[in-house]
Formats: sequence, C-alpha cells, structure tokens
Amino acid sequence: MKGLGWAKCPGTCGEWVQGAKDGTPFLVGCPINRFVEAKAEILFSESVARDNSGHQQELKDWIWQLPEGKEKTRQALERFARIQNLPPLTGKIHMQSQLLIGKGMASSTADMTAAVSAVAQALAIPWQSEEQARLALAIEPSDPIMFPGVTELAHGDGTYIKSLGPKISAQLLMLDGGGFLDTLAFNARRDLPGHYRKYERKIKSALALFYEGMAQRDLGKIAQAGTISARCNQDINPKPFFEEFLSWTLGKGGLGVITAHSGTLLAGIFPPDLSTTEKKNLERESRIQFRPVIVEWVETYDGGTEGGVMNAWRKSVGRLGTVWETELY
Repeated sequence: MKGLGWAKCPGTCGEWVQGAKDGTPFLVGCPINRFVEAKAEILFSESVARDNSGHQQELKDWIWQLPEGKEKTRQALERFARIQNLPPLTGKIHMQSQLLIGKGMASSTADMTAAVSAVAQALAIPWQSEEQARLALAIEPSDPIMFPGVTELAHGDGTYIKSLGPKISAQLLMLDGGGFLDTLAFNARRDLPGHYRKYERKIKSALALFYEGMAQRDLGKIAQAGTISARCNQDINPKPFFEEFLSWTLGKGGLGVITAHSGTLLAGIFPPDLSTTEKKNLERESRIQFRPVIVEWVETYDGGTEGGVMNAWRKSVGRLGTVWETELY
C-alpha cells in the first residue's frame, strides 16, 4: 500500500515580542511569506516476518528517508509514528525550503511541521495544530507557526498557547549581519533566565502595546512593541548595526524594527503599500550603508499549515529567490 501527501508551513522573521511573563518564557511569532514544503511517499511493509526458527516476528521499524542534516525532523517523525502506533513503513520525504538555517527563521520548526503534516495527509490521519506544537516542543523550543494567524506561545514547554488574531500586513526589510545561532544552545544559556528577569517589566509593556496594536489593527503600535523587545534582546544577542539601522529605518518612513531573538536577523518594519521602486531603492541603500550578508524583502503572513493528498510532486512554492533557494531530496 502506498500513500502520498504534501504539506506547507511558513517560516518567520524572528519574533514580535520575546521574553518572560510571570517567570514563564514566551514569544509572539511573526510568520512571513517564506515556506518549507514537504512531500511524503509512504510504503507499508509486511506486518510480520519470520525469525531463523520459522516463528512469526513482529516488525516495528519505521524507515525514514530524509534530506541530509534533518535529524530533528527524523525525531519528530519517530515520535509521530509512536503516538499514532503506526505499522512498519518506509517514508520518503522530499523537501523544498525558502528558509535559512541558524538565522531565526524557525527553519527547524517549519521542517518538522511540514514533514509530519505531509505524512499525516498521506495516511489520512487527523492532525491538529496543538498536537504538532506539542510534538515540536518535545524536541526543542519552537515557534507557533503551525497555528493560524498570530500566536503567543510558551515556547519552552507549551504551558500556554494564545491566539492573537489575523496578521497585520507589513513589509519587512530583513538584514542578516552574519553568523549562526542554534536554538537549543541559545535556550540553554545559563544567563538567559537572568536576562528574562532583568527585562520582564519592559517586555510586559511591549506585550501590552502589541495587544493594543492587534486589537486596533495599528501597525505603528505593533512596531513599537517589536522595537522594545528587540532593544532588550541586544543585551544578550546583539545585532552589529542595531541603533544605526533603527534610526535609518525611522528616517525612511519605517515604523520600527523586529529581531530574531535567538538568531541573526534584524528587519525594518514598513507599511504594506510601498511601491516596487521604493522597495528597490531602500534595499540598495541598506546594502551600501550596512553591508549585511543578506538583504531581502518579506511580508507578514498568517501562520498555519496547508496540505492534502497528491499524485505528483506539487511545485506550489514556485521559483524561489536566488538567495533563498534550497531544494532537498
């Protein structure tokens, strides 16, 4: 028996707000229009085999064929198979990604979510966002990109999940100053709890401002909240040109900045109605002035997965930008 399924999950441009609330670490995700898409081809094995004595012996192996370096995705698939009590099978997972690794784009969470969701589609297994979040959190601190809209999440243990509504449209000029950060290593830092305690009051104010911005559909307040949180993050994960880029962004009609709190990205927040010419000019100026490793325009996007059953490899991601293109088989 063979099953085919596909799923697609967005990545992020860092987090709108991240810190601790009443001692509990949390973040507010910022999904963007950059994706991981996975295709699952499932082939079931015989349910029994025979040992050397001729007695029947149950097979419990799940064989996952994945792109190189996707160990967290493999762990997620193994957990899913155990949770669902799946019979022996071989699962071949094809993946396409527009997300950079170690930059703060939720690449690992998106990989896990897309791959497991594609397998669930192939096997016609109902699989909810809450289940996917619990699975990902069992492997590492994760972003809430599997939930529709914008979501607040206790990203360490999933103590609480709070839906904040649909995204606010914005253009984000995303810069990478270089380097890589590992999510597990960052969240294991001994000084992180102290950092959260030090800035808890400011983060509480930022979160309240973000709530107001969402309720009033006010991008300005959301950008202010993001800027407060990003500035707090400078104390533990500094971006090389933070203050200069913030001043430049505000001087060019932007509203603030958003950062990857456990990554290397920093982005200027601009209104959604920028023209193509304006965007090209701002991109060119930012390259000259800040000399980042990468510059890319992205847009805010509602979180949540898409998926279905398929008979052929679905090319919905389309032609990716040269900087972002990664095709994995």
